[in-house]
Amino acid sequence: MNTRTALALVLGGLAVYLAYHNPVLGTAIGLGVVVVTLLLSLLDE
Repeated sequence: MNTRTALALVLGGLAVYLAYHNPVLGTAIGLGVVVVTLLLSLLDE
């Protein structure tokens, strides 16, 4: 597991936790994590 994957997992877990307590904020952070992860994976290739 590289650093990018670990960071994406941590941010994903944080988004799930925030979505449980505050759905609007959790959804926004979750979408941000997905977009950043996809961009990093596309730029890595």
